[in-house]
Amino acid sequence: MKKIVLIIILYFLPFFNLNAQHIVNNLVPNPSFEDYIQCPDNMAQITFAYPWTDCLGGGGSSDYFNYCTSYPLLLDYLSLQHPRTGVAMAGIILLFNQNPLSGYREYIQVKLQEILTKNNKYCINYYVSLTNYALLATENIQVYFSENQIIQTDINFFTLLPQIKNKKGIIKDTANWVRITGSFIANGGEKYITIGNFDSTINTNYTIVNYGFVGAYYLIDDVSVCECSFDINLGKDTSLCEGESLILNPMLPNASYTWQDSSHAATYEVKQPGTYWVRAFVAEYDITSTDTIVITAGDDSFCNPPLIIPNVITPNGDSQNDNFQIQNAETYDIALQIYNRWGVLIYETTNYQNNYNCNDCAAGVYYYVLKAKSKRNGREKEYKGSLTVMK
Repeated sequence: MKKIVLIIILYFLPFFNLNAQHIVNNLVPNPSFEDYIQCPDNMAQITFAYPWTDCLGGGGSSDYFNYCTSYPLLLDYLSLQHPRTGVAMAGIILLFNQNPLSGYREYIQVKLQEILTKNNKYCINYYVSLTNYALLATENIQVYFSENQIIQTDINFFTLLPQIKNKKGIIKDTANWVRITGSFIANGGEKYITIGNFDSTINTNYTIVNYGFVGAYYLIDDVSVCECSFDINLGKDTSLCEGESLILNPMLPNASYTWQDSSHAATYEVKQPGTYWVRAFVAEYDITSTDTIVITAGDDSFCNPPLIIPNVITPNGDSQNDNFQIQNAETYDIALQIYNRWGVLIYETTNYQNNYNCNDCAAGVYYYVLKAKSKRNGREKEYKGSLTVMK
């Protein structure tokens, strides 16, 4: 058995990354079947990849493959198809034969590391590959979440409604691993995940491939269940000033977009007031997210807020009112001139940064002339007044 420190690291690695804000730890323990309580020495030993089970209390025939084995048949499979990651993988029969009365199925099941939270969205991601020994190929590979462990009383299929279904059609690939994804909103309380075919043979879509003698037999690797969010945000409702434009950016990777005017670009440039919305669709997880923003015409108080200019400063180094600090200065290009009482220019700048403190000035009354040009629309304003320096 592998060291426990390795188990802990593997359990908490995230298995997919849509972007930084969506990363949440994988809730599936032993997600790639790397850890085991005993090296498999025969078929039908998925329970060796603890805590995975076969839904038959250890009496089923779901298989566990690991390179540590010396069993010939397991090695035969491993020589033809390698695990997607690491040295291990699982194998199950999704459909035994073409007999419509045959209900033989195999499943793998594991208890999640956390109970799912009501109304939270969860994304599922796992990989499958059809074995070289398969007689049939199918699309009916599904995932079911339950509050309690489900146990087969016989080897027939479960009559349950899986939350996640494969939407990629019949999977025939034996050379590559096929990624299956999906998402669902939890009812709350789910703590087990079961992978298999929950449909009757009549309702199973399959085809004959004649690769070998086993039915629709698939290998499984790298299973993940993560809480996920695909919400988009165009920002708060705002105003637009004359001559301005605004770029709306939903910033959702791997999404396709539809805007209110039926355009499909990743961003949208707003040049006039109005109501704007976007619908983002992530096909990989079959998720749609929408958001709306209302943009009004900004009035002069919004586009060119008045400058609030102090008439007293106290440059004594206490960080309180030390500088000639003008409120709303960031929305203007400011040219500033300061004169003493005799009209002598003592300070001048064409790019004022709220940093003048008159440290070298004597206490007294000074006068300023300030010209402000709006960064938004170029409108100019001029202010004149007195400034008292107290020391």
